Amino acid sequence: MTVQFNPKSGGRGIQWCDETRNATGGCLHDCKWQMPDGTIAGCYAKELAESGQAKGAYPQGFEHHYWRPNGLRELTRGKEPLLIFCDSMSDMFAKNVPEQDVRAILRALRTAPHHTYQSLTKAAPQILKYLDDLPPNLWVGVSSPPDWFMGNRLSRSQQHAMLCKSMEVLRTVKERTGNIVWMSAEPVSWDLTTVLNAHHPLDWIVIGAASRGARYFQPDAQQIKNLLVLMDDTKTPVFYKGNIKPLFQAHDLGSPILNRWREDFPRTDRQGHPIPAVEHRQAQCREHGWTLST
Repeated sequence: MTVQFNPKSGGRGIQWCDETRNATGGCLHDCKWQMPDGTIAGCYAKELAESGQAKGAYPQGFEHHYWRPNGLRELTRGKEPLLIFCDSMSDMFAKNVPEQDVRAILRALRTAPHHTYQSLTKAAPQILKYLDDLPPNLWVGVSSPPDWFMGNRLSRSQQHAMLCKSMEVLRTVKERTGNIVWMSAEPVSWDLTTVLNAHHPLDWIVIGAASRGARYFQPDAQQIKNLLVLMDDTKTPVFYKGNIKPLFQAHDLGSPILNRWREDFPRTDRQGHPIPAVEHRQAQCREHGWTLST
């Protein structure tokens, strides 16, 4: 478990969640991105696991699957409703993760309906195996396609196909289960609106820059503007990672609305009921001066 906000330093870690809690570890996808200045940015989780502070927990490398059953109890701990990223150092829907491990996690999440859990995967088709098991308090997410995947440089047509498939899967999840579905566009290294259109299924999107160690690499401002206009047209909440703030300091996107700093969330579930963890987050925003969701 890692609490993301440090009151002493003011650091917020992964700003769009309150805590990370993981019963699995490792990811075989080895993603990389090429940013506008030519920099190749790798996976931050892999860097932490193989050369950073988490190295001791990944003795067989980050591509190995680690099952941590003791983490199941940790997943559901606490009565205060929290936004919990349950997939921060892993991809629990990846092909190398045993089905019994995934189903054990999904069963555990169902027992803590006051929490809101967030998952992310680059193996979206695998989610379809678990449609009948997805707890309603899980926000089912996909990551935007990287430039390198499992050691291979993806062509633009391959990235398009991967994103189209991910949206198709999320649309099925949304129709079959009613779960909130979302995407992490972090980082953005190509124009996602060449695939995404007004018929996308997303209920939420997180947008961020690339990082390599302590350095950040900003995306193309026009690509961010294109994405933002589409999300506004479809009334999709947008959350900006703090690492993209330099882009807004350096570029005028053309209007006060487009230039507005955003930390927006879905505020209600499909039945129109307020989401307790999001309401708790808004109370934190008022207390600490963070940007309120609109």
